[in-house]
Amino acid sequence: MSFELHWWNGLWLILPLMGWNLLFGPRITDERVTSDAHLPKWLLAVENGLRVVVFVLPLLIPVKFDEPSSKVGLAVYILGTLIYFASWIPLMLAPHSVWSNSPAGLLAPRITPFLPFLGLALIGSSWGYGLLAAVLILVHTWHGVQNLRINRTA
Repeated sequence: MSFELHWWNGLWLILPLMGWNLLFGPRITDERVTSDAHLPKWLLAVENGLRVVVFVLPLLIPVKFDEPSSKVGLAVYILGTLIYFASWIPLMLAPHSVWSNSPAGLLAPRITPFLPFLGLALIGSSWGYGLLAAVLILVHTWHGVQNLRINRTA
């Protein structure tokens, strides 16, 4: 795993995800998705620390399209990004639907970012990044499960 600063790096692939979150994040108001109130402080700190690392580290991952894994990675990234974006749409447009009130619908925006992260790991041949992203998604999903458990019993 080597990290160097390159002009054509993974940050360009992270920008659409960040933009989506900044633009549409405020439109999701369901506390089962957004709440941090019932989360242990240590879990929130771990999640936020991992989030910073996973969103900043791509700056040091060169984007390479000359390796076989890069082509697969690009396909995984594009498809994964579209799936991630699509996972938000029911929560924004039909928040009272059966899907938007199911555990799968509420957790989909927490789980699906792994696909674009995996695509980036493949493009940059960075299994270390892929592992860090997987840990972030596990912690992020655990956070979501905590919200579901608290709100179901409340």
